[in-house]
Amino acid sequence: MYGHTYSFRQHTKIEALIFDLDGVITQTRKTHKKAWRLMFDKFFQEKGIVQDSMSENDYLEYIDGKPRYQGIKSFLHARGIELPFGDPDDEPGLETICGLGNIKNKFFNEILEKEGVDVYPDALKKLKNWKDEGIKTAIVSSSKNCEKIIEVTAIAHLFDARVDGVVSEEIGLSGKPDPDIFTEAARRLGVKPENSVVFEDANSGVKAGQRGFFGLVVGVNRFNNKEALLKNGADITIDSFYDIDLQDEQILEEYFSRQGQSIFPGGSGIFELLKKKKPAIFLDYDGTLTPIVSRPEDAVISEEMKQTLRELAQTFTVAIVTGRDKEDVENLVGLKDLVYAGSHGYIITGPDGLKMEHPESEKIIPRMDEIEKEVEAYLKEHTKGTQVDRKRYAIGLHFRNARPEDEEKVMQLVDEMLEKFPGHKKGEGKKIVEIKPDTDWHKGKAVEWIMDALQLSDKDDVIPVFIGDDITDEDAFEVLKEKGIGILVGGHGQKTHATYALKNVFQVRAFFNQLLEMYKKEK
Repeated sequence: MYGHTYSFRQHTKIEALIFDLDGVITQTRKTHKKAWRLMFDKFFQEKGIVQDSMSENDYLEYIDGKPRYQGIKSFLHARGIELPFGDPDDEPGLETICGLGNIKNKFFNEILEKEGVDVYPDALKKLKNWKDEGIKTAIVSSSKNCEKIIEVTAIAHLFDARVDGVVSEEIGLSGKPDPDIFTEAARRLGVKPENSVVFEDANSGVKAGQRGFFGLVVGVNRFNNKEALLKNGADITIDSFYDIDLQDEQILEEYFSRQGQSIFPGGSGIFELLKKKKPAIFLDYDGTLTPIVSRPEDAVISEEMKQTLRELAQTFTVAIVTGRDKEDVENLVGLKDLVYAGSHGYIITGPDGLKMEHPESEKIIPRMDEIEKEVEAYLKEHTKGTQVDRKRYAIGLHFRNARPEDEEKVMQLVDEMLEKFPGHKKGEGKKIVEIKPDTDWHKGKAVEWIMDALQLSDKDDVIPVFIGDDITDEDAFEVLKEKGIGILVGGHGQKTHATYALKNVFQVRAFFNQLLEMYKKEK
């Protein structure tokens, strides 16, 4: 037996909050940008190099959130300019990266002394409130001026630990997007990363938060870069600290509820098991390979995840088992070597002529057509923001963007349709309810069919692994609890049959990458 059912547990207490400094707590971003631009302009002018000044995009891409010398190297490399690194003790000058960095630091301190620096009022108020509640706090920064800034702004007493550019240099920490400064802050606070929250405004910073496996990574959208923050690793974004309540049930359930054994950071033992038995990998799509989005048509798989899937399929059997239509997910993923099971497994195709369609399809589809017409007519007249997602073998009613009062109308409508059209059943997911055929077929049955069709069921050295995030994936988890592995991504508010847990899509990819690395070493 490889797993057992975990009951829904109480929320884990949030133990600590870890804040980036610049752009999150203090408004030093404009001070830093001004110093960076002055330094680079001086360099270009005195070296006779014809270049445009540092742009906002340059700052975000190459400099923001990174250690000073690393930022200089990245920016100059992008402009086709190479300089020797030099030594941090170099005098301010134009001949080495360190010399340039020390000019920048000189300019920064001059501006700081002359103009001072402001603290964001929303951050200060919430920080004081959280401290009063007894939550541990830490400040992190790539800057060597962090200590001076928090003392000048009289906020040093609000932090229980500080990990900045000075500390990083002293103990040899790597800069963002590596997670070192965040994990060191958690270590100094005596807390687990998975029970802590990171607040960051930089792309490199949210990447670091995810790579450190922190419980919640909050992108602070001070500079209209919400989409970039989400793409690079933010679990959620806020425009202001007034927007977040750390006692919100949805946040606690999604990020701090423990169902199953957390695979990251370490200690779950799953990789030791997968050394002994080669996994056949089964995956949901939405919420597993792509983040959940407001509109299902916007759930586009990233190029990074697609490349990882391509590598997985070269070593393992990989199947996507989804509620989406098979053709839809096949087009979205666009990889030929995978098995695709659409409509919860009612239709399956794969390499070497693998194919199956449920034998009752000729009866099911006309009834679905009739139900779809009635559902669409009702929702159009009585609700706003709902969306009908017709699949070959199911009708999905999305209410993520609907008015609160419309959720009850959707549920009542589904109950009426089930009464009017016997032989159908209700399936619930994240902000969606489905009308499906009431047959003994689901994702778990689809997994068993694929295993049998590929002659994997009787192989002692193969173990099926299903990774999914939704209530509909519980059928697969239950089927596999005695003979395979279930991994729940995030949480869905109900009990799970999954044995293991991953937080989000970023951790799913980290799991794949570690699995691939392990098998490369075994060869």
